[in-house]
Amino acid sequence: MKKYAAILILYLTSTLTVQAQYYPGYGKNKDSTNAAQQIKTPSHKFFAGGGAGLSFGYYTYLDISPEVGYRLSSWLAGGISLNFNFISDKSVPGVTQNQTILGGGVFARVYPLSHIFLQVQPEYNSSSSRLKDGSGGIYGSAQYGVMSLLMGGGYVERIGGGSEFTFGIMYDVLQNPGSPYYGIPVIQGGVDIGF
Repeated sequence: MKKYAAILILYLTSTLTVQAQYYPGYGKNKDSTNAAQQIKTPSHKFFAGGGAGLSFGYYTYLDISPEVGYRLSSWLAGGISLNFNFISDKSVPGVTQNQTILGGGVFARVYPLSHIFLQVQPEYNSSSSRLKDGSGGIYGSAQYGVMSLLMGGGYVERIGGGSEFTFGIMYDVLQNPGSPYYGIPVIQGGVDIGF
């Protein structure tokens, strides 16, 4: 539970910093176009974003998940997502379990309302894990790959310049036992920067 709280705090802290930035001309009457019109501007069709998470201690967690997308229209976007996770669990005395997950996939995002999005994201993740004793000897190791299908939705707030803050919850509907999302909801938040 602590790792999820740490990840959520990191996401919210990073988005608060971006929201506090100044965008010249944004919000003035001469530039007061609505968000849908801004998205139709060719210079703001591409976006990049993603998320990151970090925690240290007996349970160390590192997550880097970049994404790049393209807005096909004011109500539809798609793109590519990548992810890298490293987990080191030392909660059992004398034993360390390390797991590395590399993966990626594609996503489609539909905006049925101006502040709501629905997302579908198929992914393939390759996982490698090792169980070591205190002297560095390896008890066992495993490597496997697994498909996931994340589905869900969330809230979007456009913050100017083709950029937006997103916060959403998704769930892996395939529920393969080896999935990094097995049995848990996926809570995501971050900023997509338009360019």
